[in-house]
Amino acid sequence: PTTLFRSPSVDPQPVFASQFVHMAASQLGIKQLLDAETKAQEIVNNARKDKVNKLKQARDEAEREISQYKADEQRKYEGFEREHFAGTEGYNKQLEFQQTEQSRKIDADLKTNAAKVVELLVQLVGDVQYE
Repeated sequence: PTTLFRSPSVDPQPVFASQFVHMAASQLGIKQLLDAETKAQEIVNNARKDKVNKLKQARDEAEREISQYKADEQRKYEGFEREHFAGTEGYNKQLEFQQTEQSRKIDADLKTNAAKVVELLVQLVGDVQYE
């Protein structure tokens, strides 16, 4: 076998070519493993970043949907309120107006008929018939 010598100061033992090739292949394998590990770590880091970004997007989209839903429900409620309570308010005003008018009419009737009522009561009280 062919021998290669290392530096005499390091190791005086001969290194055979097959051992040298094996060492070189081993070093290459280690470098490939380190490169693969670095690449895997980058993939994991990118995946984590993507996950965070997707969660952020999902949260933002959910907040937009919630806001839209709230706005829609608020509009529906306001429409319902206008439809059902606006009529009630108008109805209440109409009833109040009618009560005021009836009260005025009663007061007017009382003023015009008060004397007649008193006279009729006095006459009925004075006309007591004994049996």
